[in-house]
Amino acid sequence: METLYRSGRILTMVDQDDAPDSVLVRDGRIAFVGPLAEARAQAGADVTEVDLAGRTLMPSFIDSHGHLLQHGALSALVDLEHAGSIADIVAAFRTRLAERDPSDRSPLIGAKYDPNLLAEGRHPTRYDLDQVAADQPVFALHRSMHVAVGNSFLVESAGLTAETPDPEGGRFGRGADGAPDGYVEEHPAMAAFAAILSPGGSGGLLPGGASDPARSVRLAAQDYLRHGITTAQEGAADPATVDGLAEVARSGGLGLDVVVYPVVQSGTVAYDRYPGFAGDYVGRLRLGGYKMILDGSPQARSAWMSEPYEPVPGDENPGCAYPIHTPDEVEQFTRTVAEQGRQLIVHCNGDAAAELWVSTAERVGAEYPDWLETRPVMIHAQTVRDDQLERMAPLGMIASIFSVHTWFWGDVHLRNFGPVRGRRVSPACSALDRGVRVTLHQDSPVTPPDMLLSIWAAVNRISRTGRPVGLEERISTWEALRAVTTEAAYQYGEENDKGSLRAGMRADLVILSGDPLTIAPQDLRDLEVLATIKDGDVVYEA
Repeated sequence: METLYRSGRILTMVDQDDAPDSVLVRDGRIAFVGPLAEARAQAGADVTEVDLAGRTLMPSFIDSHGHLLQHGALSALVDLEHAGSIADIVAAFRTRLAERDPSDRSPLIGAKYDPNLLAEGRHPTRYDLDQVAADQPVFALHRSMHVAVGNSFLVESAGLTAETPDPEGGRFGRGADGAPDGYVEEHPAMAAFAAILSPGGSGGLLPGGASDPARSVRLAAQDYLRHGITTAQEGAADPATVDGLAEVARSGGLGLDVVVYPVVQSGTVAYDRYPGFAGDYVGRLRLGGYKMILDGSPQARSAWMSEPYEPVPGDENPGCAYPIHTPDEVEQFTRTVAEQGRQLIVHCNGDAAAELWVSTAERVGAEYPDWLETRPVMIHAQTVRDDQLERMAPLGMIASIFSVHTWFWGDVHLRNFGPVRGRRVSPACSALDRGVRVTLHQDSPVTPPDMLLSIWAAVNRISRTGRPVGLEERISTWEALRAVTTEAAYQYGEENDKGSLRAGMRADLVILSGDPLTIAPQDLRDLEVLATIKDGDVVYEA
């Protein structure tokens, strides 16, 4: 099977000045890139020619960090993304409750609320959610996936009282009398509700993902492919999640490539169960290494900082938040991964978390220098400092930056961190200037898997209210495009297969409505994905 693409703008992502006339695809691989006459001479008699009609062909996008299965699972939950008040949250839950069979007592779970968008400017409490139902679980998950709120049924079923201590690496919200108010911060605290929300499960908070992985993957894949993404990530997988993805992969149900990173504290469970997935893709699935989470969310003020947050109403004496793991645990986990020779990707939002990861990588890397060749990654790198970036470069540590934060929460960061620290959130330019390789991600389902929006955000750095957020940290459109193609392929160790248009590469392609290199930067988010091609096959058309 051969397809010849011609008569449009072709971005090879090898060199910004490349302007080939055509791309010939044969049996899922790129056979030729160059002059049209030569491509036709190499093509067979049955070649299908696709007239791009001036549109742009380029490598498809590569998701450098996200949670594919969770993204699909959340689509089945109560949508709280557009709630403008706590009353809206209650109303959304009540609407879903009214649609249920009255005998259905399963947990009522909603997702993606953001207190920064609520009229009250605060998280809901157990008492707010009691207005929905007091005799069955009601659970609202914050957009960051790092904090949540449960109703009184959940609080009481979990046995939480004023005497219950905060877990290490987490926090329970409390009223003036010290009694739990339903707020749970970070996964060690959220785990108090896990057995109630997912009885008989693995402790996860989203029962729909692991229990029906095929449906979750199908819903997520449709959304990713619609946005031009053909390689996705499951970036913090527990054993049940790996089991679910392996089941779908073996049945041929994955519509795109998926790289899985089990959480490091689960040990070698995934590799012991599925050794075949530890190498090349099997059914479009492979194990990429391990994931470690060191802190929380900057917009939720739980990212671990070296200096305190700015005071805000309701939090007049803020501290620096806290780590998820102790330094000894981080050292032990990292050393174990290094001994296995596997890649480690580490969630660091706060600069204190970044310091722990960089200093640990320096020590372990000195002892296991070959391990650094696995390309360790700092996920999010939201407030990483210049001195830390300078130390990341010689380690070969990649900064996978959550650039779209400047759009969704730029105003919040300026408030939480003040004008100096706030404007440096997602410092992609500083990273590139210091020789650190940069990729961009959406952390779906935290934000939609919209790579064009991430590119636009990295190039423009404008908040939702129109405020500039550190314009000195803007990067060029070319740099942003490389971050989601060639650099993302490099992060996965797949630069010889993906991320650029060269003979022999996999034919993972996207057709855009215009040329991102010639349109005005502010118009980048208006580009449309018209078609997505995976291994030579059209898997999405607008």
